Amino acid sequence: MRTNSDIDSVTAEIKETALKFGADLVGIVPAHTIDSLPKVWVGWKIQEYTEKTVDIMPDANSVIVMGYHVWDDMFELAIRKGEEWVYPGYFLLDVLIVALRSFLEKKGYKTACASSISHKRLAQLAGFGNYGKNALIINPIYGPWLRFAAVVTNAELTPDKPFTQDLCKDCEECVKACPGNALTPYKVDDQKCLLGIHLMNQAGFEQNQKWTKIEPLLSKNSHRMCTVCQRVCRYGREKHS
Repeated sequence: MRTNSDIDSVTAEIKETALKFGADLVGIVPAHTIDSLPKVWVGWKIQEYTEKTVDIMPDANSVIVMGYHVWDDMFELAIRKGEEWVYPGYFLLDVLIVALRSFLEKKGYKTACASSISHKRLAQLAGFGNYGKNALIINPIYGPWLRFAAVVTNAELTPDKPFTQDLCKDCEECVKACPGNALTPYKVDDQKCLLGIHLMNQAGFEQNQKWTKIEPLLSKNSHRMCTVCQRVCRYGREKHS
């Protein structure tokens, strides 16, 4: 039978390895904790309800959550390929997932991708930050400039404490600054957010001057996504160039 000391040791090794692979933040969420929350509808391109860990892996014990700091506008690129958009700034998350899963499986643990679980909920439960008024996770150091990856595993790991502060407090700069009036505190309307608009109207994006003023074209097939609500946030400014 594994002792708490054994579990702590394995957890520390996994976290250290994820950081070596390129993650900036690593946290552990018990499978039963995220599964105790109701499923939520995820709009945008996915258009489906989130799953529980047991839907993915019946004997799941833990979810390993990784945060990646996006420090440059390069990560905000959208490039059109045919009738679809691809996002190079998310490719590094796939690299993190593949690398960590390979490491865990060599250790004898089972793993699965956690793409259908709410990453924002996982990030808050892993202690990364609070769900902000711009509907993004706000971290005390990196602000809203983070993206997340997660891996479900049957490994029993030491959980982290959820983030309980509200860093936003009375600030509503993101709500006021949103060019599409898509934000009300802690909620985003994906029918108004520019990201949601161009996902639902992939053809002819460059013909809409309102969009291209906020999301400037870099070529006939690429543009920089809107980051207005992130830029006005008082957290993480010194970490983003």
